[in-house]
Amino acid sequence: METPAPHSAPPLSLEGIKDTIESIVIALILAFVFRAFVVEAFVIPTGSMAPTLYGAHGTILCEDCGTEFAYGLRDPDEQRRTALVGPTTRAVCPNCNHPNSNLRLNDVRGNPERGDRILVLKWPFDFGGSHLAPARWDVVVFKDPADGKTNFIKRLVGLPGEVLSIIDGDVYTAPAEQLSTEGRSELEGLIDQKVRLQRGGDVGRLPPISPRLHSELESILRIARKAGPARDALWFPVYDHDYPPQTLDRGQPYWGTGAPEGSGWDAGNRQIRFEDQGLASDFIELRGKPIVASCAYNITGPPTQPPAVADQRVRFVLTPDSGSGWVSIRLVKRGRIFWATLWMDGRATIAEGVAWPGTDAEPMLGADLKPLASGRPVAVSFENADYHLSLSIAGRVVLESSSEPGTEGYYGPALRQLRGVSPERYTPSPQIHASGGGSFTFSHVVVEHDVYYYQDVSFQVPALSWAPRDGWGSSTSPILLREGEFFMLGDNTAASKDSRLWDQIGPHLELRGAAFQLGTVPEDQLIGKAFFVYWPSAHRAEWLPFLRWGIIPDVGRMRWIR
Repeated sequence: METPAPHSAPPLSLEGIKDTIESIVIALILAFVFRAFVVEAFVIPTGSMAPTLYGAHGTILCEDCGTEFAYGLRDPDEQRRTALVGPTTRAVCPNCNHPNSNLRLNDVRGNPERGDRILVLKWPFDFGGSHLAPARWDVVVFKDPADGKTNFIKRLVGLPGEVLSIIDGDVYTAPAEQLSTEGRSELEGLIDQKVRLQRGGDVGRLPPISPRLHSELESILRIARKAGPARDALWFPVYDHDYPPQTLDRGQPYWGTGAPEGSGWDAGNRQIRFEDQGLASDFIELRGKPIVASCAYNITGPPTQPPAVADQRVRFVLTPDSGSGWVSIRLVKRGRIFWATLWMDGRATIAEGVAWPGTDAEPMLGADLKPLASGRPVAVSFENADYHLSLSIAGRVVLESSSEPGTEGYYGPALRQLRGVSPERYTPSPQIHASGGGSFTFSHVVVEHDVYYYQDVSFQVPALSWAPRDGWGSSTSPILLREGEFFMLGDNTAASKDSRLWDQIGPHLELRGAAFQLGTVPEDQLIGKAFFVYWPSAHRAEWLPFLRWGIIPDVGRMRWIR
């Protein structure tokens, strides 16, 4: 029997080598095409979008309450960062206000965690069209108007063809076609004057708008309410009772009772208990921590006291211990008091200005729901944001206010009361009330505030001597966005040099003359929409102390960008 000859591979022909090289070249071309037109990766250099996205930063577990949070650092490769971290630096916990000293990382040692690495979808902006065009509240990457080379990332809040103004921390807009001939002429005249000033062909400071135009805008401006994923993404933590401070010091949050003697409330543990004692004024209130527009990411904050934020949300998991009684949440905005009340028999109401919850006053809104079962937990959330009230039960919105004047449950801003209004320095904290013979357990009790866009930017005004003191898009200097112009804001409003503050024009835009105005991003400078954090700051290998960079992927922090 013959033994078969061993199989041998055929010699590699020149044709085979040619095919292999062609395949590699085609793969490289496709990769470049994909990067150029479909998806591109970017690294976040700064903290202007914190806490949505992080630049170079350190992370820490609060020494007091155990909350994990990030604090900003200076990236050695990013010269724009100015905040330094040294041995005496303290990172203030966003939950319990404890000034932490055990900073694991600092830029003195030169080893910050690098910024988030994100994926940006480019092709929708290239193709255009109404369904693919940039939308309000998108997180967008674009070229810095100051040099045309640096990539910036901000949240898009202003669209072409509208007037935009930041009032009391909120964004207000109106379609440009609603302007009178005189109103549009004045705004276009301000743009012309801005161009002459930026060219050096005129002197002086850009004036505020006239009282006549101010009155006109008050009649047409409408608040730009956040919708979709951005609505949930822009809530900032105030206090999570799952992480209470271990040593309660001055300036730290706690739930205090309104009836110190004989109160039915016990807030000494992570789960809050209530047993009705028949007291009319028995409630708990968040105390010890003013609710202000600050961000723990900022090691060095603004030199002035941050404004108070009245747009708040309270949420918890409620477990009734009996089939009777009611629970109510109180929120206050600029003197207007709102109560969301849930009865165990299934009734739910939102009322304004009543002396006390649970009364027979006529509510703004009401609904009859399924009665709550004793011993069965249910998620409850009440929010007041962008002049919109919303009560959610078990993850479903059951009551919400109307934005149309004259309709049932209408709630909206009175702009004439906001003309020249100063930011609030204090706003009442949320309260939780309960009574009616019921007993309840409250778990996972959380208070949050909505994003608040600074309108007073005097602490970081542009270097331009002629720019409006309150920045572009302020209540005294609203901005008219022409065709192809967009307005951008950073989520970390106190540490973001965005459309409000741009004071330089790069050579790539100088030649456009009157076709470009400071404070805007031209459409052709948009790169794409950020949609995913594919590589958050990775973990370092502690057993390789010489390695400065993280090498272990932090899969749990990979996330969609909202």
